[in-house]
Amino acid sequence: MVRKYSNNSIFIAAFICIVCIYSGLVKVRNRKSFFSLLDNSSITFLEGQLLSSPLKTSNNKNYSANFRAQKVKNEKAYSSTAWGNITLLIPKEMVEAFYPGKMYTPSKSKGSFLWEAGGYYSIKGKIYGNYFIVSSCEKNYFGNSFFEKLDYYRALARLQFKRLMYAWGSAGGLLLALLSGAKEYTENNLAEAFKKAGLSHILALSGMHLSMFSGIAMFAGKKIGRKKLTFIIRIIALIIFVWFAGFSPSLLRAFICSMLMLFAAIANVKEPDMLMILAFSFLIQLIISPESYNNTGFILSYGALAGILCFNKFFRKYLIRFLPGYLSASLSASTSAQIFTAPYSLKTFGTFAPIGIIATTSVTPFISIFIYSGLALIIICMIFPFLVKPSGIFVNFLYTIIKLLVSFFSKFPIISI
Repeated sequence: MVRKYSNNSIFIAAFICIVCIYSGLVKVRNRKSFFSLLDNSSITFLEGQLLSSPLKTSNNKNYSANFRAQKVKNEKAYSSTAWGNITLLIPKEMVEAFYPGKMYTPSKSKGSFLWEAGGYYSIKGKIYGNYFIVSSCEKNYFGNSFFEKLDYYRALARLQFKRLMYAWGSAGGLLLALLSGAKEYTENNLAEAFKKAGLSHILALSGMHLSMFSGIAMFAGKKIGRKKLTFIIRIIALIIFVWFAGFSPSLLRAFICSMLMLFAAIANVKEPDMLMILAFSFLIQLIISPESYNNTGFILSYGALAGILCFNKFFRKYLIRFLPGYLSASLSASTSAQIFTAPYSLKTFGTFAPIGIIATTSVTPFISIFIYSGLALIIICMIFPFLVKPSGIFVNFLYTIIKLLVSFFSKFPIISI
């Protein structure tokens, strides 16, 4: 492998970047760091645009979201223009003001608004370190430009999707997390079980989810019978999914890799070098979003795929001797990813679940069936709303199987340091 890539400029560039950045030789400057003419400790008011959909924090009391500041004020009413991004911590009663089954009366006094990416907000609170703790919201609106209207329709679509998933109970909560990244309806004990079973990557939007949408689009394109149209449908499907779900670092990695593979297929490259695609994706993502380099999802996403590409064949040649094709392929890929990312998991989280190697192979097929069935039933229920309840019975049956499997694997011991 060393000889194969020793003269490859893309691989060498990616390797040098990895060594320089993660060894600390080069400091990556955050081009979007928050700045204003006022002292941060005195700022009590922010005005600007929400850049990401709020995600529930681990303490279940707040939601976090990336915010681009445009104007600030302090406690003495002095104001200043502002530049850059800051992370908001928003009380859950404010974010969930319009969520089905989660409407809070206290949110009325703090400002009941739809919190979604693309919206403009005027908020009060206090800065602590790199966070702005929101206490109330005075104003919210979406702009009138084409893309700002798209953001508004996306916000409404995500809200409507949550309402449909709420009708399916716990199963809808898991499907919501798998399709949109929103985990506010996922059972807390199930989310913890996924973590203990080494399956947290399934709940994080990544390549698995994107490949499913790409596969559905490819199937539809083949039915039409036109190769060029198949590529167009796949590209549109990928764009719509990441637009709806939001660009997390791991999903952005998957999107860039998927687009590079599609372009390679369009150029009639029969067997593209996946390690080269991963290296090129790494360089592109660093250019687009250099601050992502230190993100846990970013590191684990690239690390897992790099592990599969480097060690999958090695493990498979041994496993295939006593396991059938699918099992040997799935288990070798899972082993490669888990072992390659284990050191970082131990360093960052202090734990590593070896059972995740087997759990991934066992649970992933049921997750795939769950997602495909859920997507089909969503379309059916949009056409025939009276089928929402019968559909809920089926998806909850699949959910019960997944929950039992995940709970079983979560009981295995984990490595802690």
